[in-house]
Amino acid sequence: MRSKKSYRVSGRFKEILDVLQGAKRSRENYLWRAQKRQLIPIVIHHIYPEQNTIEVALVKFGSVSLNVGDELYLKLDTRDSAFKTKVQSVSAVNFILEFPDEMVLAENRSETRQYFHPEDGKVVQVKKIKNYVSSLSERSFSLGVSDISQKGLALILPAQNSASLNVNDRIALEEMGTFRIHPAIIGEVVFKVPYQGGVKIGIHLDKKIPKATYDRFIIREKLFSIADATIVKDEKFRKDVHERMGVMTKTLILKRNLLKLFDRLDMRQPEHQYLRQHIQLLCEVMCGLGTNLGWVSEKTMDKLLYVAFLHDARYFSTPKLAKIQSKKEFEKLKKALSEDERNVFLEGPVYAAELARQDIDSYPDVAKILIQQKELPDGSGFPYGITTSQFIPLSCLFIVSHYFVDYVLNTQDWSVMDFVKTHQKFLKGIYFQKVFQAMKG
Repeated sequence: MRSKKSYRVSGRFKEILDVLQGAKRSRENYLWRAQKRQLIPIVIHHIYPEQNTIEVALVKFGSVSLNVGDELYLKLDTRDSAFKTKVQSVSAVNFILEFPDEMVLAENRSETRQYFHPEDGKVVQVKKIKNYVSSLSERSFSLGVSDISQKGLALILPAQNSASLNVNDRIALEEMGTFRIHPAIIGEVVFKVPYQGGVKIGIHLDKKIPKATYDRFIIREKLFSIADATIVKDEKFRKDVHERMGVMTKTLILKRNLLKLFDRLDMRQPEHQYLRQHIQLLCEVMCGLGTNLGWVSEKTMDKLLYVAFLHDARYFSTPKLAKIQSKKEFEKLKKALSEDERNVFLEGPVYAAELARQDIDSYPDVAKILIQQKELPDGSGFPYGITTSQFIPLSCLFIVSHYFVDYVLNTQDWSVMDFVKTHQKFLKGIYFQKVFQAMKG
Protein backbone atom coordinates (compact mmCIF):
# COMPACT_ATOMS: atom_id res chain seq x y z
CA MET A 1 0.00 0.00 0.00
CA ARG A 2 1.41 3.38 -0.99
CA SER A 3 0.27 6.96 -1.23
CA LYS A 4 0.61 8.28 -4.77
CA LYS A 5 0.30 11.68 -6.34
CA SER A 6 -1.50 12.40 -9.57
CA TYR A 7 0.41 14.36 -12.24
CA ARG A 8 -0.52 16.43 -15.30
CA VAL A 9 1.37 18.45 -17.91
CA SER A 10 0.78 22.20 -17.97
CA GLY A 11 1.63 24.48 -20.89
CA ARG A 12 0.06 27.58 -19.32
CA PHE A 13 2.68 30.34 -19.00
CA LYS A 14 1.10 31.96 -15.92
CA GLU A 15 0.85 28.65 -14.04
CA ILE A 16 4.45 27.71 -14.89
CA LEU A 17 5.72 31.14 -13.79
CA ASP A 18 3.81 30.95 -10.49
CA VAL A 19 5.33 27.53 -9.72
CA LEU A 20 8.85 28.78 -10.52
CA GLN A 21 8.35 31.87 -8.33
CA GLY A 22 7.32 29.57 -5.49
CA ALA A 23 10.39 27.40 -6.09
CA LYS A 24 12.67 30.44 -5.64
CA ARG A 25 11.73 30.43 -1.96
CA SER A 26 12.65 26.75 -1.57
CA ARG A 27 16.11 25.29 -1.05
CA GLU A 28 15.15 21.80 -2.24
CA ASN A 29 15.43 22.18 -6.01
CA TYR A 30 17.60 19.83 -8.06
CA LEU A 31 19.02 19.38 -11.53
CA TRP A 32 18.87 15.78 -12.76
CA ARG A 33 21.37 14.65 -15.40
CA ALA A 34 19.91 11.33 -16.55
CA GLN A 35 22.86 10.06 -18.58
CA LYS A 36 25.15 10.35 -15.54
CA ARG A 37 22.43 9.56 -12.98
CA GLN A 38 23.47 12.74 -11.17
CA LEU A 39 21.27 14.72 -8.76
CA ILE A 40 22.57 18.29 -8.36
CA PRO A 41 21.18 20.58 -5.61
CA ILE A 42 20.64 24.17 -6.80
CA VAL A 43 18.94 27.41 -5.83
CA ILE A 44 16.97 29.60 -8.24
CA HIS A 45 18.31 33.17 -8.22
CA HIS A 46 16.35 34.93 -10.95
CA ILE A 47 13.59 34.23 -13.45
CA TYR A 48 13.59 36.20 -16.71
CA PRO A 49 10.42 35.17 -18.58
CA GLU A 50 10.85 37.99 -21.11
CA GLN A 51 14.26 36.54 -22.03
CA ASN A 52 12.97 32.95 -21.76
CA THR A 53 15.67 32.10 -19.17
CA ILE A 54 16.19 31.06 -15.53
CA GLU A 55 19.36 31.76 -13.53
CA VAL A 56 20.38 29.08 -11.00
CA ALA A 57 23.42 28.43 -8.80
CA LEU A 58 24.99 25.27 -7.41
CA VAL A 59 24.64 24.56 -3.69
CA LYS A 60 27.95 22.64 -3.60
CA PHE A 61 30.67 24.64 -5.29
CA GLY A 62 33.01 22.72 -7.57
CA SER A 63 31.06 19.46 -7.24
CA VAL A 64 29.63 19.47 -10.78
CA SER A 65 30.70 20.39 -14.28
CA LEU A 66 28.00 21.60 -16.70
CA ASN A 67 28.49 22.85 -20.23
CA VAL A 68 26.50 24.96 -22.67
CA GLY A 69 24.04 22.74 -24.53
CA ASP A 70 23.72 20.11 -21.77
CA GLU A 71 20.15 18.80 -21.55
CA LEU A 72 18.82 17.95 -18.09
CA TYR A 73 15.74 18.15 -15.89
CA LEU A 74 14.93 20.71 -13.21
CA LYS A 75 13.07 19.11 -10.27
CA LEU A 76 11.23 21.64 -8.08
CA ASP A 77 10.20 21.15 -4.48
CA THR A 78 7.16 23.40 -5.07
CA ARG A 79 4.20 21.17 -6.01
CA ASP A 80 6.67 18.36 -6.73
CA SER A 81 7.09 19.57 -10.32
CA ALA A 82 9.68 19.01 -13.07
CA PHE A 83 10.57 20.08 -16.59
CA LYS A 84 13.21 19.49 -19.25
CA THR A 85 15.67 22.32 -19.90
CA LYS A 86 19.03 23.13 -21.51
CA VAL A 87 22.13 25.03 -20.30
CA GLN A 88 22.46 28.31 -22.23
CA SER A 89 25.48 29.81 -20.48
CA VAL A 90 27.91 29.08 -17.64
CA SER A 91 29.62 31.52 -15.25
CA ALA A 92 31.48 30.01 -12.26
CA VAL A 93 28.73 28.32 -10.20
CA ASN A 94 25.88 30.19 -11.93
CA PHE A 95 24.01 28.79 -14.93
CA ILE A 96 21.42 30.18 -17.31
CA LEU A 97 18.74 27.63 -18.25
CA GLU A 98 15.92 27.70 -20.76
CA PHE A 99 12.48 28.72 -19.50
CA PRO A 100 10.15 25.71 -20.00
CA ASP A 101 7.35 25.52 -22.55
CA GLU A 102 5.61 22.94 -20.39
CA MET A 103 5.94 21.50 -16.89
CA VAL A 104 4.85 18.31 -15.13
CA LEU A 105 2.82 19.31 -12.06
CA ALA A 106 1.69 17.25 -9.11
CA GLU A 107 -2.04 17.51 -8.61
CA ASN A 108 -2.95 18.70 -5.13
CA ARG A 109 -5.55 16.19 -4.00
CA SER A 110 -7.86 17.24 -1.22
CA GLU A 111 -7.77 13.65 0.11
CA THR A 112 -4.88 11.26 0.61
CA ARG A 113 -5.24 8.28 -1.72
CA GLN A 114 -4.02 4.82 -0.77
CA TYR A 115 -3.08 2.27 -3.45
CA PHE A 116 -3.23 -1.53 -3.14
CA HIS A 117 -2.03 -4.52 -5.14
CA PRO A 118 -4.21 -7.65 -5.54
CA GLU A 119 -2.33 -9.61 -2.87
CA ASP A 120 -3.63 -7.15 -0.27
CA GLY A 121 -7.08 -8.71 -0.71
CA LYS A 122 -8.92 -5.44 -0.09
CA VAL A 123 -12.60 -5.94 -0.99
CA VAL A 124 -15.74 -3.82 -0.67
CA GLN A 125 -19.40 -4.58 -1.28
CA VAL A 126 -21.48 -2.18 -3.36
CA LYS A 127 -25.05 -2.28 -4.65
CA LYS A 128 -26.28 -0.66 -7.83
CA ILE A 129 -29.20 1.73 -7.28
CA LYS A 130 -31.93 1.56 -9.92
CA ASN A 131 -32.25 5.30 -10.46
CA TYR A 132 -31.51 8.69 -8.93
CA VAL A 133 -34.83 9.12 -7.16
CA SER A 134 -35.24 5.60 -5.82
CA SER A 135 -33.33 3.92 -3.04
CA LEU A 136 -34.19 0.48 -4.42
CA SER A 137 -31.11 -1.55 -5.21
CA GLU A 138 -30.27 -4.18 -7.75
CA ARG A 139 -27.60 -6.85 -7.52
CA SER A 140 -24.74 -6.44 -5.02
CA PHE A 141 -21.10 -6.83 -6.02
CA SER A 142 -18.06 -7.81 -3.97
CA LEU A 143 -15.16 -6.08 -5.75
CA GLY A 144 -11.43 -5.68 -5.27
CA VAL A 145 -10.10 -2.22 -4.38
CA SER A 146 -7.34 -0.67 -6.48
CA ASP A 147 -7.15 2.61 -4.58
CA ILE A 148 -9.23 4.55 -2.10
CA SER A 149 -9.61 7.90 -0.35
CA GLN A 150 -12.28 9.06 2.07
CA LYS A 151 -14.21 10.57 -0.86
CA GLY A 152 -13.76 7.97 -3.58
CA LEU A 153 -12.42 4.60 -4.66
CA ALA A 154 -11.38 2.67 -7.76
CA LEU A 155 -12.72 -0.87 -8.04
CA ILE A 156 -11.80 -3.79 -10.28
CA LEU A 157 -14.56 -5.61 -12.18
CA PRO A 158 -13.54 -9.02 -13.57
CA ALA A 159 -14.26 -9.65 -17.26
CA GLN A 160 -17.48 -11.59 -16.58
CA ASN A 161 -18.94 -8.60 -14.69
CA SER A 162 -17.46 -5.83 -16.82
CA ALA A 163 -20.87 -4.69 -18.14
CA SER A 164 -22.53 -4.66 -14.71
CA LEU A 165 -21.62 -1.08 -13.77
CA ASN A 166 -21.23 1.89 -16.10
CA VAL A 167 -20.46 5.60 -15.95
CA ASN A 168 -23.25 7.60 -14.25
CA ASP A 169 -24.59 4.53 -12.41
CA ARG A 170 -25.40 5.23 -8.76
CA ILE A 171 -24.12 2.81 -6.14
CA ALA A 172 -24.38 2.25 -2.39
CA LEU A 173 -21.17 1.41 -0.50
CA GLU A 174 -22.34 -1.05 2.18
CA GLU A 175 -19.28 -2.96 3.37
CA MET A 176 -15.52 -2.38 3.48
CA GLY A 177 -13.82 -5.67 4.25
CA THR A 178 -15.31 -6.80 7.55
CA PHE A 179 -16.67 -3.33 8.36
CA ARG A 180 -20.34 -2.65 7.61
CA ILE A 181 -21.23 0.92 6.56
CA HIS A 182 -24.56 1.97 8.08
CA PRO A 183 -26.19 3.88 6.64
CA ALA A 184 -24.65 3.04 3.26
CA ILE A 185 -22.73 5.83 1.50
CA ILE A 186 -24.12 6.74 -1.91
CA GLY A 187 -21.79 7.39 -4.84
CA GLU A 188 -21.60 7.60 -8.61
CA VAL A 189 -19.42 5.86 -11.21
CA VAL A 190 -17.35 8.63 -12.82
CA PHE A 191 -15.00 6.67 -15.09
CA LYS A 192 -14.57 3.21 -16.59
CA VAL A 193 -11.39 1.99 -18.29
CA PRO A 194 -9.96 -1.41 -19.42
CA TYR A 195 -7.75 -3.00 -16.77
CA GLN A 196 -5.87 -6.34 -16.79
CA GLY A 197 -8.51 -8.30 -18.69
CA GLY A 198 -11.40 -6.65 -16.87
CA VAL A 199 -12.25 -3.02 -16.18
CA LYS A 200 -11.52 -0.44 -13.52
CA ILE A 201 -14.26 1.92 -12.39
CA GLY A 202 -13.89 5.11 -10.40
CA ILE A 203 -16.52 6.05 -7.84
CA HIS A 204 -17.03 9.49 -6.33
CA LEU A 205 -18.84 9.36 -2.97
CA ASP A 206 -21.44 11.90 -1.88
CA LYS A 207 -20.08 11.81 1.69
CA LYS A 208 -16.75 10.91 3.25
CA ILE A 209 -16.11 7.42 4.57
CA PRO A 210 -15.88 7.75 8.38
CA LYS A 211 -12.22 8.23 9.27
CA ALA A 212 -12.11 5.43 11.86
CA THR A 213 -13.50 2.93 9.33
CA TYR A 214 -11.19 4.21 6.60
CA ASP A 215 -8.07 4.01 8.82
CA ARG A 216 -8.88 0.44 9.90
CA PHE A 217 -9.60 -0.67 6.34
CA ILE A 218 -6.31 0.51 4.82
CA ILE A 219 -4.13 -1.40 7.32
CA ARG A 220 -2.55 -4.44 5.70
CA GLU A 221 -3.33 -7.34 8.01
CA LYS A 222 -0.68 -9.80 6.79
CA LEU A 223 2.09 -7.30 6.25
CA PHE A 224 4.69 -8.61 8.66
CA SER A 225 5.28 -12.31 8.25
CA ILE A 226 8.38 -14.42 8.80
CA ALA A 227 9.58 -16.66 5.97
CA ASP A 228 12.54 -19.00 5.75
CA ALA A 229 14.40 -16.95 3.18
CA THR A 230 13.54 -13.41 4.29
CA ILE A 231 12.39 -11.63 7.40
CA VAL A 232 9.57 -9.61 5.88
CA LYS A 233 7.65 -11.92 3.55
CA ASP A 234 5.71 -9.35 1.53
CA GLU A 235 7.97 -8.80 -1.48
CA LYS A 236 6.10 -5.75 -2.79
CA PHE A 237 6.28 -4.11 0.63
CA ARG A 238 10.01 -4.84 0.87
CA LYS A 239 10.50 -3.30 -2.58
CA ASP A 240 8.62 -0.19 -1.44
CA VAL A 241 10.85 0.05 1.66
CA HIS A 242 13.98 -0.33 -0.46
CA GLU A 243 12.80 2.42 -2.84
CA ARG A 244 12.24 4.69 0.15
CA MET A 245 15.71 3.79 1.45
CA GLY A 246 17.20 4.92 -1.86
CA VAL A 247 15.43 8.26 -1.61
CA MET A 248 16.47 8.62 2.04
CA THR A 249 20.12 7.92 1.15
CA LYS A 250 20.11 10.69 -1.47
CA THR A 251 18.39 13.05 0.97
CA LEU A 252 20.91 12.45 3.76
CA ILE A 253 24.09 12.70 1.69
CA LEU A 254 22.92 16.06 0.34
CA LYS A 255 23.01 17.47 3.87
CA ARG A 256 26.31 19.24 4.43
CA ASN A 257 26.81 17.97 7.98
CA LEU A 258 26.25 14.35 6.90
CA LEU A 259 28.19 14.14 3.63
CA LYS A 260 31.58 13.51 5.28
CA LEU A 261 29.95 11.14 7.73
CA PHE A 262 28.59 8.89 4.99
CA ASP A 263 31.92 9.10 3.13
CA ARG A 264 33.38 7.06 5.99
CA LEU A 265 31.32 4.04 4.94
CA ASP A 266 33.42 1.85 2.63
CA MET A 267 31.11 -0.96 1.49
CA ARG A 268 34.09 -2.90 0.11
CA GLN A 269 35.13 -3.75 3.66
CA PRO A 270 33.44 -6.81 5.30
CA GLU A 271 32.58 -4.90 8.49
CA HIS A 272 30.93 -2.16 6.47
CA GLN A 273 28.93 -4.81 4.60
CA TYR A 274 27.53 -5.76 8.00
CA LEU A 275 26.34 -2.18 8.53
CA ARG A 276 24.67 -2.13 5.11
CA GLN A 277 22.84 -5.41 5.74
CA HIS A 278 22.01 -4.42 9.30
CA ILE A 279 20.45 -1.10 8.21
CA GLN A 280 18.47 -2.72 5.38
CA LEU A 281 16.97 -5.44 7.58
CA LEU A 282 16.27 -2.95 10.37
CA CYS A 283 14.31 -0.77 7.93
CA GLU A 284 12.28 -3.77 6.73
CA VAL A 285 11.48 -5.08 10.20
CA MET A 286 10.63 -1.73 11.78
CA CYS A 287 8.39 -0.64 8.91
CA GLY A 288 6.70 -4.06 8.69
CA LEU A 289 6.07 -4.42 12.40
CA GLY A 290 5.12 -0.77 12.82
CA THR A 291 2.54 -0.95 10.03
CA ASN A 292 1.13 -4.18 11.41
CA LEU A 293 0.74 -2.48 14.80
CA GLY A 294 -0.97 0.54 13.24
CA TRP A 295 1.79 2.82 14.56
CA VAL A 296 3.17 3.70 11.14
CA SER A 297 1.82 6.10 8.53
CA GLU A 298 3.53 7.18 5.30
CA LYS A 299 5.38 9.96 7.17
CA THR A 300 6.22 7.72 10.11
CA MET A 301 7.78 5.18 7.75
CA ASP A 302 10.28 7.80 6.54
CA LYS A 303 10.93 8.68 10.18
CA LEU A 304 11.89 5.06 10.91
CA LEU A 305 14.21 4.93 7.89
CA TYR A 306 15.87 8.14 9.08
CA VAL A 307 16.47 6.57 12.50
CA ALA A 308 17.82 3.34 10.96
CA PHE A 309 20.37 5.21 8.88
CA LEU A 310 21.59 7.50 11.67
CA HIS A 311 21.48 5.31 14.78
CA ASP A 312 25.00 3.88 14.27
CA ALA A 313 26.47 7.07 12.80
CA ARG A 314 29.15 7.35 15.52
CA TYR A 315 30.36 3.87 14.58
CA PHE A 316 30.77 4.41 10.81
CA SER A 317 34.55 4.70 11.24
CA THR A 318 34.70 1.69 13.59
CA PRO A 319 31.83 -0.60 12.53
CA LYS A 320 32.83 -3.37 14.93
CA LEU A 321 31.36 -1.20 17.69
CA ALA A 322 27.94 -1.32 16.02
CA LYS A 323 27.77 -5.04 16.81
CA ILE A 324 27.86 -4.41 20.58
CA GLN A 325 24.22 -4.60 21.66
CA SER A 326 24.22 -3.36 25.24
CA LYS A 327 26.23 -1.83 28.04
CA LYS A 328 26.40 -5.25 29.70
CA GLU A 329 28.01 -6.72 26.57
CA PHE A 330 30.30 -3.69 26.35
CA GLU A 331 31.55 -4.31 29.89
CA LYS A 332 32.59 -7.84 28.89
CA LEU A 333 34.42 -6.64 25.78
CA LYS A 334 35.91 -3.31 26.83
CA LYS A 335 39.31 -4.74 27.83
CA ALA A 336 39.85 -5.63 24.18
CA LEU A 337 38.98 -2.07 23.07
CA SER A 338 41.20 0.99 23.07
CA GLU A 339 40.27 3.95 25.24
CA ASP A 340 39.17 5.88 22.16
CA GLU A 341 36.94 2.98 21.06
CA ARG A 342 35.35 2.79 24.51
CA ASN A 343 34.54 6.49 24.40
CA VAL A 344 33.18 6.24 20.86
CA PHE A 345 30.83 3.40 21.82
CA LEU A 346 29.42 5.25 24.83
CA GLU A 347 28.96 8.42 22.77
CA GLY A 348 26.83 6.62 20.14
CA PRO A 349 23.26 7.50 21.24
CA VAL A 350 24.03 11.12 22.16
CA TYR A 351 25.97 11.65 18.93
CA ALA A 352 23.14 10.30 16.74
CA ALA A 353 20.50 12.27 18.64
CA GLU A 354 22.52 15.47 18.26
CA LEU A 355 22.78 14.95 14.49
CA ALA A 356 18.98 14.78 14.37
CA ARG A 357 18.57 17.88 16.56
CA GLN A 358 20.87 19.89 14.28
CA ASP A 359 18.92 18.83 11.19
CA ILE A 360 16.16 21.40 10.61
CA ASP A 361 14.41 18.92 8.29
CA SER A 362 14.41 16.15 10.89
CA TYR A 363 11.24 14.30 11.90
CA PRO A 364 9.40 14.67 15.23
CA ASP A 365 10.60 12.31 17.98
CA VAL A 366 13.65 10.98 16.09
CA ALA A 367 16.11 12.53 18.53
CA LYS A 368 14.24 10.85 21.41
CA ILE A 369 14.27 7.46 19.64
CA LEU A 370 18.00 7.82 18.94
CA ILE A 371 18.85 8.82 22.50
CA GLN A 372 16.83 5.85 23.86
CA GLN A 373 18.24 3.26 21.44
CA LYS A 374 20.60 1.66 24.02
CA GLU A 375 18.32 2.05 27.05
CA LEU A 376 16.67 -0.92 28.78
CA PRO A 377 13.46 -1.14 30.86
CA ASP A 378 15.31 -2.20 34.02
CA GLY A 379 17.47 0.93 33.98
CA SER A 380 20.70 -0.87 32.99
CA GLY A 381 20.99 0.88 29.64
CA PHE A 382 22.69 4.15 28.74
CA PRO A 383 23.18 7.09 28.52
CA TYR A 384 20.53 7.98 31.14
CA GLY A 385 19.47 4.64 32.65
CA ILE A 386 15.75 5.27 32.08
CA THR A 387 13.10 2.71 33.05
CA THR A 388 9.94 1.25 31.49
CA SER A 389 7.55 4.20 31.87
CA GLN A 390 9.92 6.63 30.16
CA PHE A 391 10.09 4.86 26.78
CA ILE A 392 8.05 6.19 23.86
CA PRO A 393 6.32 3.54 21.69
CA LEU A 394 8.56 3.97 18.63
CA SER A 395 11.66 3.55 20.81
CA CYS A 396 10.28 0.19 21.93
CA LEU A 397 9.65 -0.75 18.30
CA PHE A 398 13.21 0.24 17.39
CA ILE A 399 14.83 -1.63 20.30
CA VAL A 400 12.95 -4.91 19.68
CA SER A 401 13.59 -4.68 15.93
CA HIS A 402 17.29 -3.95 16.50
CA TYR A 403 17.74 -6.92 18.80
CA PHE A 404 15.83 -9.14 16.36
CA VAL A 405 17.91 -8.13 13.33
CA ASP A 406 21.18 -8.83 15.12
CA TYR A 407 19.75 -12.12 16.41
CA VAL A 408 18.92 -13.17 12.83
CA LEU A 409 22.31 -12.10 11.48
CA ASN A 410 24.12 -14.04 14.21
CA THR A 411 21.94 -17.17 14.38
CA GLN A 412 21.92 -19.74 11.60
CA ASP A 413 18.85 -21.65 12.81
CA TRP A 414 16.83 -18.69 14.06
CA SER A 415 13.23 -18.79 15.19
CA VAL A 416 10.80 -15.97 15.92
CA MET A 417 9.31 -17.80 18.89
CA ASP A 418 12.77 -18.49 20.31
CA PHE A 419 13.64 -14.79 19.97
CA VAL A 420 10.38 -13.66 21.61
CA LYS A 421 10.77 -16.16 24.46
CA THR A 422 14.31 -15.06 25.32
CA HIS A 423 13.92 -11.31 24.83
CA GLN A 424 10.55 -10.89 26.54
CA LYS A 425 12.37 -11.67 29.79
CA PHE A 426 14.23 -8.36 29.87
CA LEU A 427 12.31 -6.13 27.41
CA LYS A 428 9.31 -5.59 29.68
CA GLY A 429 6.56 -3.01 29.47
CA ILE A 430 3.27 -2.55 27.64
CA TYR A 431 4.72 -1.21 24.38
CA PHE A 432 7.46 -3.83 24.23
CA GLN A 433 4.81 -6.53 24.72
CA LYS A 434 2.67 -5.08 21.92
CA VAL A 435 5.64 -5.40 19.56
CA PHE A 436 6.30 -8.99 20.62
CA GLN A 437 2.63 -9.83 20.14
CA ALA A 438 2.76 -8.42 16.60
CA MET A 439 5.80 -10.61 15.89
CA LYS A 440 3.97 -13.74 17.01
CA GLY A 441 0.97 -12.84 14.83
